Amino acid sequence: MRALTFSFKEKVSFVGFLGGLLALGGSAIIGWGDFKVGGTALWGDILALLGAATVTGYWLFGQSVRKRLSLMTYTFVVYGISTATLLLYDFIMGFPLYPYSANEWLVFLALAVFPTLLGHSVFNWAIKWLSANTISMSILGEPVGSAILAYFILGELVTKTQLIGAGVILFGIYLFIKYNQAGKKKELETASELQKTS
Repeated sequence: MRALTFSFKEKVSFVGFLGGLLALGGSAIIGWGDFKVGGTALWGDILALLGAATVTGYWLFGQSVRKRLSLMTYTFVVYGISTATLLLYDFIMGFPLYPYSANEWLVFLALAVFPTLLGHSVFNWAIKWLSANTISMSILGEPVGSAILAYFILGELVTKTQLIGAGVILFGIYLFIKYNQAGKKKELETASELQKTS
């Protein structure tokens, strides 16, 4: 099976690559209802694309660094730099850091604990053993999880378009992970056989 090689020598099988495109297409289907040409909506879509590119670069960089640093050290450095950057941004833009109500502080605490410490840190832990491609693809499943949580917690309705997009995303992720893992397993077996014969 043919494989495609991208930056950082990340190899992706052809079927896995198609699965990745399919998952991206599913994300586009989910966000299609919010897409508008012009105004703040278009600016938001551009920022979302830039954010996705930045996250991918972060994982590519992180998979190399995590092999040399422990999870505790790595997350301390990453979260420390993030905190300093946000504080500097708030200072430059003149955004106040207080006062906030008790409920808002609880929301801030929940955001720090659940999506960051318990969510993002899991990816930082996994990047030591999984490829950046696999981590980046798994993150595409976040809109599906968000839609499920929004339905049960916030009582938001899920449209047919969103359901179709969610199905496409999950199928694309499935193809990507299945065929990439199969390709890597074959490479490891081939390398093992070459070592035995040498």
